[in-house]
Amino acid sequence: MIAFACPHCGAPLRIDDSMAGRSEACPGCSLVVQVPAAAERASSQRTLHPPAAAEDTAPAIPDSLDLAPSPDYPFLASPQDPDELGRLGPYRVLKVLGTGAMGVVFQAEDPHLKRMVALKVMRPALAASAEFHRRFLREARLSASIDHEHIVTIYQVGEDRGVPFLAMQMLQGETLENRLDRAGGRLPLAEVLRVGREVAEGLAAAHARGLIHRDIKPANVWLEKDRGRVRIVDFGLARGAEPDAQFTQAGAVIGTPAYMAPEQAVAAVVDARSDLFSLGAVLYRAATGESPFGGKDTLSVLSALATRTPTPPHRIVPSLPRMFSGLVMRLLAKDPADRPQSATEVVEAIEALERGDADEAAVASVAEVARPQSRTRGEPASPPPSAARGKGMKSKGPSKARPRASRKGKRPPARRDWGPLVLTVGVALLVVAALFLFVALLLRAR
Repeated sequence: MIAFACPHCGAPLRIDDSMAGRSEACPGCSLVVQVPAAAERASSQRTLHPPAAAEDTAPAIPDSLDLAPSPDYPFLASPQDPDELGRLGPYRVLKVLGTGAMGVVFQAEDPHLKRMVALKVMRPALAASAEFHRRFLREARLSASIDHEHIVTIYQVGEDRGVPFLAMQMLQGETLENRLDRAGGRLPLAEVLRVGREVAEGLAAAHARGLIHRDIKPANVWLEKDRGRVRIVDFGLARGAEPDAQFTQAGAVIGTPAYMAPEQAVAAVVDARSDLFSLGAVLYRAATGESPFGGKDTLSVLSALATRTPTPPHRIVPSLPRMFSGLVMRLLAKDPADRPQSATEVVEAIEALERGDADEAAVASVAEVARPQSRTRGEPASPPPSAARGKGMKSKGPSKARPRASRKGKRPPARRDWGPLVLTVGVALLVVAALFLFVALLLRAR
């Protein structure tokens, strides 16, 4: 039998010796591969040596210094040094950092620059699909074109041996998920606001280039060591907003259920406002320690996502400002038209909260944008204005709001919470009714 790996998907193959030199279809990816000839197979095998004598303490040295490729990652070229798993492109692959549905992330070294990188490699089984292959390279190049302090830097996009990869900045620090675990589940409001603002700033830069992340969650928000500066990572599910980028497997739900927008959960078309919903879910958890759509399994989370409105954060943690709670609830609106319409508007609202003037015109402008618009049933919601701003249009931020003086006489009175009063009156009426009943019973007894 001839044993070798498919050069397209990396699947291990065993072919009868009589098929040497012929072409066959790989059962894993259905692509045609050529079976190695017997001579090639023999030349590619390592030379094995018998074990050394018991009294010989020195290890046996093979005639060939070639090292075998990692059996777990057959798409890697053979390692050239003992500390390597293998080679991919110009990089020395050293160890696995993580795995996911789309690919594997390795720690690697650029031998020319002597620089450590995070090397994200698409799974060969997916790379065998021309559509997935094309989309990975297109979105990786689009991500690499974004130069922003809150988005991880991509150094190179390429492919080797039919497998696409991208080399990213190797970050030091921890994820927001780990930070929440260390803090006992939730963070101080000031830190929540800073992290939320920096994530929104990074999303604004990505959306301006037409890139939608689609998987914003605490595990994809990196906090750099010392400063804690935010870096958005893992654009593995990202895609462009143009029509030809709306490719996905029919009926597939792509994202993390606890943080995905309702339209994303039903595999509908997503836009920048879907990322804002996910940001709202992240803020909700960071501020309250709870998931807005908590459930024991994916099905219960998706059911709550479709039918339940989360409890406002200030009712879970009373010390949270109501304006912060209101912003989070607007971000979690089920209808994209009822959310803030751009990441820039979210940045402005959070900045107003950080300044302490959240009850003034700065946040009022965001509330007006997020308020449900009067439109006929079936009329499509207006698209987010991020693309238009990229062409020179200016956003309507706090600086455009009307002066406070012109609003004094028109500001509606603050809503009064009638709940306690209604409860008190109800209890009083019950007490009076009980007294009347007691007196009536006494009179009847006489």
